[in-house]
Amino acid sequence: MRPAVLTAIFVIAISVPFALVQLVQAGPPPAEPPPEPAQDLVPAGESFWLSLELVGPRGAQIDAARALLEPPVVDALPRGGSPPPGELVGRVDSLEQALRWVEQHAFAGGDFDGDVAPLPGGAILRDHGVHLTALVVTGAGPSGGTLPYPWPPAAALPTPSAWQPASLTVTRAPVFAAPSPRLPPASERYAEVGVADSLWQLGALERCSSAGECLRWAQILVRQGDRFYGAWIPAGLIVAEREWIAGPDQRRFALLASHRDRAGLGYVLVELRGDRDRSGAGEAPRGITHAHADPTWPSATLQLLGQQLLALIDGEPKLSLELVPTPSPQLR
Repeated sequence: MRPAVLTAIFVIAISVPFALVQLVQAGPPPAEPPPEPAQDLVPAGESFWLSLELVGPRGAQIDAARALLEPPVVDALPRGGSPPPGELVGRVDSLEQALRWVEQHAFAGGDFDGDVAPLPGGAILRDHGVHLTALVVTGAGPSGGTLPYPWPPAAALPTPSAWQPASLTVTRAPVFAAPSPRLPPASERYAEVGVADSLWQLGALERCSSAGECLRWAQILVRQGDRFYGAWIPAGLIVAEREWIAGPDQRRFALLASHRDRAGLGYVLVELRGDRDRSGAGEAPRGITHAHADPTWPSATLQLLGQQLLALIDGEPKLSLELVPTPSPQLR
């Protein structure tokens, strides 16, 4: 696949607006119901329940959950509240322990330097023949029941050092169970992620075809509510927070390695305006090509000089943008 085609694939972002429908009834308004009692939340420092959501034979699911019951996980049952989803494994005494448990079991097998990449839930599939869809972390109350946990942003969690908080470059994207030399069709997706999800990047690698066409992939962890899972996503669709370059008017920029072949390579320049708005605020991602026959990736940097943004590859300017100030909204 030509670099221009892959670049076109990466710049597609789908945002589906939802209409709010308000129903108005004739006559006096109904009496307001009494307020619901406030729901308790897990205080900081409390324990957490661990469970697995799996696909496969019931007996194998039970065996897989029991196999993960090892220190510091304690064998216990909740005493109150809604039961944790899936197959219960046990309880841990801190959020740090819960997140290390997620890291331990989210991926397994493979080798970054070999032909087989680590697979999401690979050890569970290998040992028990069941597919892992989520590692679930549920808050535990002081009396041993379950309680909702108010998850903070990704950067505020006590995660292992390898977890790098990250952002999507599009509104929503498919993710896959394994990397490949070409972008698979969306119908082969393992799951989908959106801007509301918490994301971490764990690493990156590339997969190459016999013709020398290579696509770069990012290994990620996703949190959707209490559920965590690992996946692979094309590297041009995600930015580690530490890679953003701050610009004027709350604009941020990143230059991402994307794909290469035997004669050249491609990067994607992405822009974000504001904090979490990726619904069209900012310029469309731009593809940059560079002649390069070496199998290694050259240096690629962004420089901000006043109102001018420069993208340099191997020290050579490849793109220059004049950053026109964002007009202030008009008050009416």
